[in-house]
Amino acid sequence: MILEKCLPQTDDTYAEFFSVGGAHPSRLVERIEDGNGGEARVLERTNDGGLVEIDVRDNCPVVSLADVGAVPQTVRSVDGQGTVVADVPRQTETAAVIESFLAAHSEAELAAKKQRESIAPLFGFKNYASHTESLTDRQREVLVTAHEAGYYSWPREATAADLAALLDISEPTLHKHLRAAEQKLVTAMFACPHEELAADGDS
Repeated sequence: MILEKCLPQTDDTYAEFFSVGGAHPSRLVERIEDGNGGEARVLERTNDGGLVEIDVRDNCPVVSLADVGAVPQTVRSVDGQGTVVADVPRQTETAAVIESFLAAHSEAELAAKKQRESIAPLFGFKNYASHTESLTDRQREVLVTAHEAGYYSWPREATAADLAALLDISEPTLHKHLRAAEQKLVTAMFACPHEELAADGDS
């Protein structure tokens, strides 16, 4: 299981998109809903797995890392053992990030540290122009406004309330348009997630 992307939904809720291999994605959905009462749904099924969306709050390890200044890069789970790799920007104190994260997640342990030159966060929103054809005009307007206002930046530069005010709509309506647009884009983006990731890694 690999975390492909993490997108903000509300001010304290995130949508995490996991590709599942070698198992039925519905099993992950059942485990999530039975374990913590969260919401999860299967977006796509493949021959050996699929794509699952999970709604998470700030108790998620990935979100906890981002909250203390780190930039999550990869999240994998094999046989129940999870591994999170994150970058720490130069202006952020690495020791403080590690201490804060381990205090919040006592079951975790630091496996290794090394230097990296570039950062390509899981948090955020890329410009996938080729995947926007299925969006309605309203969905596209809401996404563009969110992007330009910094809603998909980390740390976030605009809240859902800010976006709703800019668009002169209610917050529930805003979230409805955002969720519909994001699901369309993410499903298209990760139709072949592993091939796309491999291509990105070679660039």
